[in-house]
Amino acid sequence: MALPKTDNEVPPVSAQTASSYVRQMVALEEIRTGNKETALHALANNYGLGFWQLTHLYKRKAKTCDVSLFARIKTAYLDVCASMIANLQHEMTIEEAVSGDAHDEDLVAAAAALASKVAAQRAALSRSKITG
Repeated sequence: MALPKTDNEVPPVSAQTASSYVRQMVALEEIRTGNKETALHALANNYGLGFWQLTHLYKRKAKTCDVSLFARIKTAYLDVCASMIANLQHEMTIEEAVSGDAHDEDLVAAAAALASKVAAQRAALSRSKITG
């Protein structure tokens, strides 16, 4: 029997989910920096996370992940997603200016909708940190 949900319910937290977020962020950062260790250091510095915490999560050696670390990792992940969407929207704008052709409005609208969803998740996570 499932318990009823409340507004103050803590989202499910797992080391596996945190590891997945870290691995995705490292893969993207590695493209920019050139190697995994530099990517891990950059993520640790940019988001105030511990290098060794990230390394253990990346290697899937962490057995647990506390709520506050999970929230910081998810916030970092959402920031990376928002950055990628902003870059995509910028590329669409440049392409439109260069080619003179308007982009497919459905694609532009989808990118804007995705940006809104990520912003809403970031805001909800920020609210839960403040109230939690």
